[in-house]
Amino acid sequence: MRPQPVTATMMDVIGGNAGRAVEQMGPDTEVVLKDVSGKGRSVGDPVEWRICETRPGPNQQITGYPVVLGVVRVAESCG
Repeated sequence: MRPQPVTATMMDVIGGNAGRAVEQMGPDTEVVLKDVSGKGRSVGDPVEWRICETRPGPNQQITGYPVVLGVVRVAESCG
């Protein structure tokens, strides 16, 4: 059985480190990391990735899971 979302607001983590954001959201939040560079890479260690976008957007209500973090490698720009 999947956890039901609690009333929560998406933090503004855009520009931040994906590893740190996942830690801040805690173990009860289902998070998916998606490479948004267009290269279709799998995200191994989230510490090596930077957040470009989130679904839901910053400060929006989390109404379903997973939360999606669109990321690029730390050395890359979001575009």
